[in-house]
Amino acid sequence: MNDIRDSHESSPAPTESSLPSSDADAQSPEPPLTRWERIRIGLLRAVAIFGAFLFVAMALGAFSAVYTSRPQFCRSCHNMEPYYVSWQESSHSHVSCIECHFPPGVGEEIRGKMLGLVQLAKYVTASAGPRPSAEISDASCLRSGCHETRLLAGKVDFNGIPFDHTPHLSSLRRGKKLRCTSCHSQIVQGSHMTVTKTTCFLCHFKGQHFNEGLGTCTRCHQIPTKVFDLGGGVTFDHNLSYERGVNCASCHGDLTRGDGEVPHERCTVCHNRQHDLDRIDDHQFLHQKHVTDHKVDCLECHLQIKHSADPNRIEHAANNCVSCHPDQHRKQIDMFEGIGGKSTPDTPNSMASARITCASCHQSKEITASGTVLWAASTKTCAQCHDNTTIDRLWTIHESLRKALDTLDTCVVNLRNALLKADMDANRSAEIGKQLDNAASDLKFLRTANGIHNIHYASSLTHGLVRNLSELCRELNITPLQVDLPAKLVLPKGDRP
Repeated sequence: MNDIRDSHESSPAPTESSLPSSDADAQSPEPPLTRWERIRIGLLRAVAIFGAFLFVAMALGAFSAVYTSRPQFCRSCHNMEPYYVSWQESSHSHVSCIECHFPPGVGEEIRGKMLGLVQLAKYVTASAGPRPSAEISDASCLRSGCHETRLLAGKVDFNGIPFDHTPHLSSLRRGKKLRCTSCHSQIVQGSHMTVTKTTCFLCHFKGQHFNEGLGTCTRCHQIPTKVFDLGGGVTFDHNLSYERGVNCASCHGDLTRGDGEVPHERCTVCHNRQHDLDRIDDHQFLHQKHVTDHKVDCLECHLQIKHSADPNRIEHAANNCVSCHPDQHRKQIDMFEGIGGKSTPDTPNSMASARITCASCHQSKEITASGTVLWAASTKTCAQCHDNTTIDRLWTIHESLRKALDTLDTCVVNLRNALLKADMDANRSAEIGKQLDNAASDLKFLRTANGIHNIHYASSLTHGLVRNLSELCRELNITPLQVDLPAKLVLPKGDRP
């Protein structure tokens, strides 16, 4: 026992170092960090902060990319409003702006976004022009899901005209490489990315003779198959004229007006550097830069060429003659247009409605004894468009109407004599006198104007004279008017060649 007690008593007292290891570690100071450990921790913290910043930036960037890709964002700038409205009303309203304005590919989209930032900066700093410009590549139009099969689709209908995209995009047209936007132009006042027919006219008619080369009528138009009823059993069929080789220009030569030239002052609207203007006559260079490399609407440079029936063609044709000769054919022109008579309503000629002019029929050159050159019409000219049966019928009617004029002249004279002897109210007498003056005027008009220029109007006018003079004969109690006329020719409404 003493040994045990002595051993306990002789044991030294516990010290801090003799405590359990866990307690010793908790109370011992941490060893100092090494230099490389401090660098590693700093780098980890920097990476964490940068990662968080990058994540936020990417999230904001993704949100901005999506938000700024919406068409509604494009209209934030007021000068984009007309384009946005036209896009909304177009067939592309379901297609986002960037799908057309950014070519396919991530790189092109990034490039487009950068250009968009530049445009936004210009808008904010008020340095942007009122008409923003944009390019649309063929790759955007022909991308998958859009018009990738357009070049293989063959002909499509364009306002009744068969059109094929392949030759226009794959081959040089008049020595020029075209793009989709060469024809599909942005028109603020109209549809978005539509085709303007005036662009077609510029290529097909500039520097071309009518109905030749690119301007050949049958390139776009089919020969009308409809048989037109001209009244009185008279018909007209375009196939007959076509089979006989009649040039469309014989009747429709007024359909193109304008030369499509480029006034030099239009170049200075965009260019003011002399070295740019030095190449103003280098057409190949100009079209390469403006048509192939960049989308510049043709009509921003070229004057417009119109392709339609000229409502004043007959007047223009007459003015060409009047510039040298007295206006001695005014009555014939009035007859042709179905105006000038007083005994019947106006009756336009079918040929006048089709804008056929004097030269279409007056093709036979004659020289008088005095050396005067005349361009006469003949039944040979009629035969280019009408069959012989129709020509014979029209000529018979014309001769019958012309022979009736002498009888009608005599009737007017007899009525004037009877009026002098008649015992009637002064007002009624004056009214009949005016009617006789109108009848005499119409008879002179029929003789001068030559009813063959508008057989329907001549027929209507002559029948009106017979009706009015017959009533006056009965009223003044003189011998009834005896005149043999063919049936009145009635021109069907709304049936014009």
